[in-house]
Amino acid sequence: MKRLLIIWLTWMTFGLLGWGQESTDTVVAGKNWKEEFRHLRINYNDTVTQYPKFVKTTFKAIRWVKKALYTYDTTYVEGFDNKWRFTLKCNNWFDAYSGHLTEYKMPIVMSSYVTTKFGAHISYKGIGLGYMLNLKDVFTGRRIKNKRWDGSINTSRIAVEWYYTQDRSNVDVHRLGEFGKKRWSSYEFDGLERKAYGAYVYYFFNHPHYCQSAAYGISRLQKRSAGSFILGLHANHQDINMSFGMMDQEMQAYLPDSILQYRFTYRDYCALIGYGFSWVPHRRWLVNVTAIPSIGLRHSDRTSIEGARWMLSTNIRFKIALVLNRKSWSYGFNFVSDGHWYRSSRNSFFSSSQDFNFSVGFRL
Repeated sequence: MKRLLIIWLTWMTFGLLGWGQESTDTVVAGKNWKEEFRHLRINYNDTVTQYPKFVKTTFKAIRWVKKALYTYDTTYVEGFDNKWRFTLKCNNWFDAYSGHLTEYKMPIVMSSYVTTKFGAHISYKGIGLGYMLNLKDVFTGRRIKNKRWDGSINTSRIAVEWYYTQDRSNVDVHRLGEFGKKRWSSYEFDGLERKAYGAYVYYFFNHPHYCQSAAYGISRLQKRSAGSFILGLHANHQDINMSFGMMDQEMQAYLPDSILQYRFTYRDYCALIGYGFSWVPHRRWLVNVTAIPSIGLRHSDRTSIEGARWMLSTNIRFKIALVLNRKSWSYGFNFVSDGHWYRSSRNSFFSSSQDFNFSVGFRL
């Protein structure tokens, strides 16, 4: 009985991810439900076999969830028949910073170096495992200073995305007060640290016709052009610490006062509303553009340069994707930009992350 319970719990979970037999399977009357579970033969659409009441209730719940969250108009969106998918990925990203500091309105522009990661991902019916290496740090033998983890769950109506980023690599200072005012300049600065983590929750209004994961996960095929308004929530934590005391004396002379430490530590709680559109110029091609601004409340910590206080939060997320599906192969490129604007009476500081992704996948 214990074994049957474990099998039941496992398959109930997998059922929500699309595992199990399809509704086209033939249902044979008089089957023994214990034998079906023991041999992992489970049909969630089976209404003939006399399962226990709690199993029937679970099957009904799974059918309802799959209908509510995993149903598309097949003239617009279609799933792939292949169960396995193997993907090679190349990820390139960098951070950019701009704005002005203190009441003297000192302009500042900085950008980090490009971090390149390469790896592979294998999945089976929505469950996958992947790993990526930081090529630059591996080839140079240096300690890895940049870390990034992210993940997502996608359904037809709702999508959830989360991320964690830590960046301790050197940045190039292009503008600092009068430095870089007359011509493009670059000064290598190793006194900036940034840590960010957060999550997005989206709801797609035109969910029968529009599939976001067809563009950014290539898990489905968008057959016809469609767009959708997007409503959601965004929670975010940012910690940006700049130690100008690590600059040489020549660069410190461009600072307007004696403040050498700037730290912006805050949390955002925002509502977002945007629009995404997928253009299908050919049955094999897909082009997607999505813009999602957000507005809400921001609370800076007491460790921040202006102390603990509430203020207005404004952010923007912009996405572009290009996908080619050719038989069992898929090729994808996408660009994602996340921007966060910290604005007060003394400081205006815009930080953003630019992410470029290339992928080649094979379904079997």
